Amino acid sequence: MPARYTLQNHPAFGEPLSKEDLHTLVARGSLARGEMCVDEDTGLTHTVGELISGMRANATQSRLNRPAYREISPDHEVPDEDEHLGDGEPGDDSDDDDFAYTPSGEAILHHAHPSWLGYTKALFLVLLLLVATGLLFAIQLEYALIALLCASSTLIAVGIARFSHDYIVTSERVELIWGIIGRSSKEARICDIRSIDVYESGIKGLLGLGTIDFSTAANAGIEVQFKDMRQAHEVKDLVRKLQRGGPVTDD
Repeated sequence: MPARYTLQNHPAFGEPLSKEDLHTLVARGSLARGEMCVDEDTGLTHTVGELISGMRANATQSRLNRPAYREISPDHEVPDEDEHLGDGEPGDDSDDDDFAYTPSGEAILHHAHPSWLGYTKALFLVLLLLVATGLLFAIQLEYALIALLCASSTLIAVGIARFSHDYIVTSERVELIWGIIGRSSKEARICDIRSIDVYESGIKGLLGLGTIDFSTAANAGIEVQFKDMRQAHEVKDLVRKLQRGGPVTDD
């Protein structure tokens, strides 16, 4: 008899489910890979992602009758290889391959870094140093090389500062991760967020950059802040749609 699993803290599915049922629900987007379930035979606890790892889409229709819920990534920068904090299961042809996943199995719906334009002062300094490099080439080559080295070092420092900050929205939480050698993080669950404030002002606002403040009822201050990011209002709308439990679609 195939193993049966009971989902924890998931009232929509109270009866035991098979691995095929779990795979079908994840493929629809009705269930996250990070959900915990208990093996009815052994009593051991597993994540859904662990149980369905490597499974391929099954042509047999599941016996579960639940409206399909498909998560569609919002319009954002296409993440490169180093932006993926988790990989889809190899060989899986279902819709869940459209997303990267966190180590806990949550679908990453939005992943971004602070915009380059958020470092306007540093970039302006780089521009001045490059201009100085061009002028000094005609006067003193050694000084021109020093100016070029300073411009390169400043640009590298900006790049490191930018890529050391990750803004992540998953199907269950918003998370800020920062650091180079040691990585720190702050997060807030989607269901706990009570207010989302977006600020776009000054030159950065004209450049399309904004700051998002996520606050929860458990904390009087700001819980998680996404600073100097593009499409701030789109990210706010994404989180609100997740809170309502409706389908996340491309507007």
